[in-house]
Amino acid sequence: MSTEGLVPGFIYFHGGGLALGSAKLYDGMARKISSRLNAVVINVDYDTTPKNKFPGPLNQCYAATKWLLLHARDYGVDFRRVAVGGDSAGGYLSAAVSQLIYDDEMVPNLKLQVLVYPWTQCFDFYFPSYQEYTKTFEIGKGFVCRESMVMYCTLHAWGTARPDLVQMLMENRHIGPSFKKSTLYQETLGHDLLPDAYRVSSSYEGPTPSDQGDEEFWQKIKTIFLDPRFTPHFRQNMTGLPTAYVVTAGFDSLRDEGYIYAQQLKKAGVDVTLVHYEKAWHGSHWSTPYSIFAIGEQIHDDFLEFAKERL
Repeated sequence: MSTEGLVPGFIYFHGGGLALGSAKLYDGMARKISSRLNAVVINVDYDTTPKNKFPGPLNQCYAATKWLLLHARDYGVDFRRVAVGGDSAGGYLSAAVSQLIYDDEMVPNLKLQVLVYPWTQCFDFYFPSYQEYTKTFEIGKGFVCRESMVMYCTLHAWGTARPDLVQMLMENRHIGPSFKKSTLYQETLGHDLLPDAYRVSSSYEGPTPSDQGDEEFWQKIKTIFLDPRFTPHFRQNMTGLPTAYVVTAGFDSLRDEGYIYAQQLKKAGVDVTLVHYEKAWHGSHWSTPYSIFAIGEQIHDDFLEFAKERL
């Protein structure tokens, strides 16, 4: 079947901790992607938490992606040249959707996944990047401080930010000691997976004690937390997933999980490009017609140039 006249497709999932943001707020970015790539862009307006908890937002994004792949020609899109991408929570959605699409035999695989400072885990809020962020911006301040990310995680998992749940996650007590000490956990989210440079910072005090945690609570929540749809890191086999372009930022609590996920993909043989912007911060990628940061413009230019070559 001829693909003459067809263009790439790019499906964008906005950030905002799954609780904030909208497709409307990302309209300018979607238009920029469309213009630069000469692509049809689908800017997904998924329903947010707390009303739409896990796996609601993911299911909506998966459905939108599958629809485009199955009806690509109706939109002038070449189904073999479709990418997903997003920032922060949108990066999580992009990673998880990429896994679901790969497993779906009814649709072709995606060509590319763009993960801009992705939020990929709710296990550890004391990675070196979290500790450094807290020291840099002070407790409770900044776009992605520990307090905010814990709230987003509880809303995502349970549709509520009850104080007892928040306190449990704030202290890293939601994961049972038995699992914290396991080889699976250490080989998936252990701090030793990070570069030495990330673990020698003056702000880094090491991981929270492995014997600290509520085993009974962990047994109740582990089905959700170990689900790759909730935590993409725990997919057993990442071989075959689409080419990945992963962005991390220097001033970002999520830096470390983005790095680890990129390394997991690479270890599985996925074509991965990891780009770290030391002077960037979480949120610098987002832009409006009225404001944009120079570092954000560079992030845009770099990932769009990469996508243009791959799609």
